[in-house]
Amino acid sequence: MTVNDDNKNTPQAPETNIFEGETLKKLANKKISRRSLLAKSAAAGIGATAFGSLLAACGPTSSSSNGPVTITFWALVDTTGEQANEINTFNSLHSGKINVVLQTLPPVATDQYSKYITALQGGNSTPDVVQIDVTWPAPFATPGWLAPIDSYVNSSYLSQFWPSAASVGKVNGKLYGIQRYMDIGMFYYRTDLVKKYGGNVPATRSDMMTMAQAIMKGEAANGIEYGYLMPGKKIEAIVDEWLEFTWGDGGNIGTPGNLQVSGSTQVAALQFMYDLIYTYKLAPQGTNTYAPNDILALFQAGKAPFMRNWTYAYALANDPTKSKVAGNVGVAPTLATTGNQGHGCTGGWVLGINANSKNKDAAWTFIDYMLSKSTQTSMAMNAGLIPSRPDVISDPNVLAKAPFLSQLNSILTSGNNRPTLVNYNQFTTPMQAAINGVLSGQGSASSALSGVQSQVGSLT
Repeated sequence: MTVNDDNKNTPQAPETNIFEGETLKKLANKKISRRSLLAKSAAAGIGATAFGSLLAACGPTSSSSNGPVTITFWALVDTTGEQANEINTFNSLHSGKINVVLQTLPPVATDQYSKYITALQGGNSTPDVVQIDVTWPAPFATPGWLAPIDSYVNSSYLSQFWPSAASVGKVNGKLYGIQRYMDIGMFYYRTDLVKKYGGNVPATRSDMMTMAQAIMKGEAANGIEYGYLMPGKKIEAIVDEWLEFTWGDGGNIGTPGNLQVSGSTQVAALQFMYDLIYTYKLAPQGTNTYAPNDILALFQAGKAPFMRNWTYAYALANDPTKSKVAGNVGVAPTLATTGNQGHGCTGGWVLGINANSKNKDAAWTFIDYMLSKSTQTSMAMNAGLIPSRPDVISDPNVLAKAPFLSQLNSILTSGNNRPTLVNYNQFTTPMQAAINGVLSGQGSASSALSGVQSQVGSLT
């Protein structure tokens, strides 16, 4: 049973006896607190969106009785207009009780981070609801800037989401957020060339290299210059790719407080990235300067059969107005070594509540609505974002409009999160420099990672 029950928000509170013989209407008449009612609903496996009007009957969570509770939502700008439409719908459903005001943030994550730090560190009561990067829950929760949401959810509720989406906001045993939409590293391939050169999509590094070499040799006259494209610029994407190669070889990097980045598996992952450029000559010599958009442009131009990139690249690679290979692009899990499984590095954005918000229950009502099946269905169909709910990706109506989502099920299920650290930047900054240095031909994989180990090993 899904908690949101397809988000069937109706003006009337349902009469079903769910709390030891008490109807929802009776509970509302008792004027119990919103938090108590939400806790009871979570225990019964029912989400707040199933009875939003009932929650409104319990009264606003602020001390004021004049007008609706106003909550402020901070999120990056959405050029599709879908986010604004979702908020307008929520405000209509809760008219006179809760009103959500959106404040858009700049598109660059580092700029958003600075704004959040200023507001939350200063103890401001707004924003009430935050939309933050998947690497920020620990840095924001540890100093007490986010409110735990455990009282609003149970295991049944969390089972509606991809495992990584439900767990990414967990810090020191408490849950501080749930992912609104997903991103994940994927292996892109040319369906026409895979069919021509064997028919089986490469699942291992060796399979990919064998096929890539054959394609480079056989298709040089048709514009193929490279075998495999990957980001190599000194940005977060190269840490993600290195993690994926580590995971795909059966390894990991330990746990906070005991991180291991210079072991044999981790060194082998970076060495393989180097070898793709300089030994196997499958990746471009300029890989150390390429961001995801740069390699996407090469892939769209038909320069390579294989690429590692994020989910956003799929629609662009298959857009006939932008891509020469449109209609011939497929996706699969990231590459693994023989006997292991590929694990894409997850990304995306998490919804949470400001610890200093004066309207936490109303904030959760809004978050629950944003995570509901109907809202995430609208988001997937109208904004092209990857929902954090498997039941949306399997929805026939969604697949009819965005058929590529059908290929994401196994990819998202196998996704792994980056380490949950109080200050993730202290990890990624030296890692980016070390990895990029090796891809630039400056030092060995072993020495580069050994040099970083002392900086990041004890991070928590």
